[in-house]
Parts: sequence; structure tokens; C-alpha cells
Amino acid sequence: MTVLDTERGRFACGGAAVVELDGEIDLATADQVFGRLVAATARGCVIADLTGVEFIDASGVNALIAAVRAATRAQRHLVLAAPPRQLSRILDVLSLHGVLPTHTDVVDARAAHDRTGTRTH
Repeated sequence: MTVLDTERGRFACGGAAVVELDGEIDLATADQVFGRLVAATARGCVIADLTGVEFIDASGVNALIAAVRAATRAQRHLVLAAPPRQLSRILDVLSLHGVLPTHTDVVDARAAHDRTGTRTH
């Protein structure tokens, strides 16, 4: 899979909002998760806090990838914080860490965003 945008670190940002996701991200909820993330990135950069996510399936992973693509088109960052073990394994097996940037927790994600997200074009 191709990395979506090698210039992501150059987006102009003024901080990042946290969107908390929980429960299951599956066929029944993937569209809703996608919609929440896209709406949030319309207003600025976003950290998706996955601390409360108990399960994610392929449709959930696809929703996250689609949301990152939409954010990239809008020149916004969308990064994941505290991915559940299941998602981390999927990202490892499919080599998707370049597509779905992940961090151990919100604090780490915010620090990484603050280091890279404040550059301008």
C-alpha cells in the first residue's frame, strides 16, 4: 500500500483535537466512525483516541484508512492513539504503520504532533 502523502509533516496546524472512540468498530459502526473523524478533521488536526475500542474488524480498519485519506486531502493530520492490540497486530502484518500513524497514548500523539504538525508549507 502506498503512503498517502509524504508531505504530511508540512501541514499547517494549530494543535489537535482528541476524538474518543470506544466499543466496536465493525461493519455496523464503521461508517459512523468515518463520519465522526472526517467531521472533526474538517475543523483541524485530530488524534483518534482508541483507548476504549474493544474490537475492530476489516471494515473498521478501512474506515480509519479512508478517514486518514480524507484528512490528508484536507491537509490535516489524523493520527491514532492507544490502538488496541488487535489493531496493532493488523497494522504490523499488513505494514500499515506508514498509512495509519499510531502512538502509545494521547500524550505521545500530541507531543509528536506538536513536533511535526506546526510546520508550514
